[in-house]
Amino acid sequence: MASDEHQPTLELRLDGSGESAPATSSSDAPAKRKRRGWIGWVIAGVVVIILIVGVFLVETVGRTAAVRIAQDEIASTLGLEASDGVSVDLGSGSLVLQALTGGLDVVTIDIDRFEVNGLESSVRVTATGVPVVPSQPIDTVSMDVAISGAEVSKLATTLSGLGLDSIELEGSAIRVSTEFALLFIRIPVALDLVPVAAGDAIAFEPESVILGEEQISVADLRANPLVSSLAGSLLSSQEFCVASSLPTALTIDSVDVANDNLVIQLSADGIALDDAAWKQYGTCPSS
Repeated sequence: MASDEHQPTLELRLDGSGESAPATSSSDAPAKRKRRGWIGWVIAGVVVIILIVGVFLVETVGRTAAVRIAQDEIASTLGLEASDGVSVDLGSGSLVLQALTGGLDVVTIDIDRFEVNGLESSVRVTATGVPVVPSQPIDTVSMDVAISGAEVSKLATTLSGLGLDSIELEGSAIRVSTEFALLFIRIPVALDLVPVAAGDAIAFEPESVILGEEQISVADLRANPLVSSLAGSLLSSQEFCVASSLPTALTIDSVDVANDNLVIQLSADGIALDDAAWKQYGTCPSS
């Protein structure tokens, strides 16, 4: 008969209920802890991915929504028929981080077509320190309105009381040309006008006169009684009002001729986004 000493034995221990249960080897515990640790890292990784995707969605969707809101608001403020020709750049930085700090660093707005008292123009607006809260002031706002030479030619009746043969942008001035009839002689005259800011209007100041082939100072020409009587309306300063086309929040800083455009530079600093001045417009004398 075989001996019992090599027979397998089953060790039983009592669980909390008093019933016997197979004993668990202590070597299984580290393996379970390792599995639990591995699962924890996986869960943490998934959470990080979800957060990254969430921030990305907030950044892209939020940026798109912010651009659309800005386009509509600008179109409404400037009285544009649609926002299609309005592009808004909110800068390259994270929109979320900028919003958390209280505002956007730089916002650039380009408008393809904008009418200034009957003249078609293009506009670029640059705003810095744009707050998220509308009641807070914007740090700075600059606005450049560019009117092409072809559009400036529509100012013939504004630039002179005389009939003009041509209007051209020449260097830093606007050169207008006409002819004087003196007895039986017709004398060609060209006048260079310099645009300057004049409150809520643009003034065109005579700078130099070319009479025939001779250049004469404006003061000397005005002092000549024979010529001044003929050229009086040509030499007088004229104004072009822009108040009815721009919010009263904006102030005309300067007017220049550059790159074949008449450029009006305006600004508004420290005015809140919800200030009524953005919705109010001035008036221009009826023509």
